[in-house]
Order: sequence, then C-alpha cells, then structure tokens
Amino acid sequence: MLVDANGKLGVFMGKGGPRYMLRPVRGGCEWEAEPDTVREPTPAERETAERQRAGRTAVSP
Repeated sequence: MLVDANGKLGVFMGKGGPRYMLRPVRGGCEWEAEPDTVREPTPAERETAERQRAGRTAVSP
C-alpha cells in the first residue's frame, strides 16, 4: 500500500510507464501517481485500510 500526494491510500498494482498505478483498497479504478510523491502509510492509515478491505468501518473492542 502507498499514499499519494493527495493523501489517497491505494494498493500498488504495478508501473504504467514512469508512474505507479494504484487502486483503491476496496477496489475500483486505478489511478496514476508519480513515484517520487508517494509514501508508505502510517500505522493508523494501514489499520484503517485493512478494516476497509475487510468490509468493516469501525474498530472492534
């Protein structure tokens, strides 16, 4: 997973020419991101993404 310059988290799908192709965590259309503008997600961002991927929106106690 990567976070683009707009703060949007996506799953790395590969390269499209010089750019990275990212897809929303829950699926959908890919978008392009410049490699030098993406970063690794924070632990909190990663946790949120994992919950979204599992179809949950709230943390279980």
